[in-house]
Amino acid sequence: MISIPFDPNIHIGPLAIAWHGIFTAVGILFGVWLPLSLVRARISEDDATAVATWGVVFGILGARLVAVIDRWEFYLTDPVQILLIWQGGIAIWGGAVGGVLGGLVVGIRRRLPIGFGADAAAPGILLGFAIGRIGDIINGEHHAIPCEAPLGLCVGYTYDGPGYLGQTGPVHLVVAYDLVWNLIGMAAALALRGRGLRDGLIFWLVAAWYGIGRLVLGFLRINDPTYIFGLREDQVIAILVLAAALPMIARLTVFGRAAEPGTT
Repeated sequence: MISIPFDPNIHIGPLAIAWHGIFTAVGILFGVWLPLSLVRARISEDDATAVATWGVVFGILGARLVAVIDRWEFYLTDPVQILLIWQGGIAIWGGAVGGVLGGLVVGIRRRLPIGFGADAAAPGILLGFAIGRIGDIINGEHHAIPCEAPLGLCVGYTYDGPGYLGQTGPVHLVVAYDLVWNLIGMAAALALRGRGLRDGLIFWLVAAWYGIGRLVLGFLRINDPTYIFGLREDQVIAILVLAAALPMIARLTVFGRAAEPGTT
């Protein structure tokens, strides 16, 4: 069993900063940097920055909204807590959907090549998610089922000071599985660029890849509210995303055409 003894917070005088928050910020930074470097062939810096800015804003709002919905009973007793986002409570799916919608609105208003931009954004989204998961690993977030080697990456959390989230071990390090899944998807998305695929196909392939990962890995997680057929909120959203992605993949593959010059 791998032992994780870290304090979930960095203490600077009276200020406590969660590792989760730090790596979320770093993930956003690199998640924006990568797409900006990929769209230069067809999208101006001003347009790309506008899309990225509003994508981040709507991503944060979406991440908070889905987290609040998932824990609605808690927030209903004290609605003021909804505004205290710095105390924790964000959902990756909400960030993904909100960020994509925010970027889509700006892209449409500025008459940008939506499919091309989405393909560039996809690997950046996965990179940002992967980096953010490092904070989850340190903090011991997203409790998981017991683990027995060699059937998984088994960890135990030995820190018992302030801020401890209550998970001991050995348990599956699900967030690390998710991190690796994201990095594989990012690498595949980058490798597919410049191969004559129709604009938008890489985005939908990434959406399907991420949806499959969240659906499957969700069965290793515990202590979260369940909804339809005993599935957790993120698994339900994953199914909805797959329901949208698979027809789009079929459409763009079967009826696809070569991408326009300059998409590499």
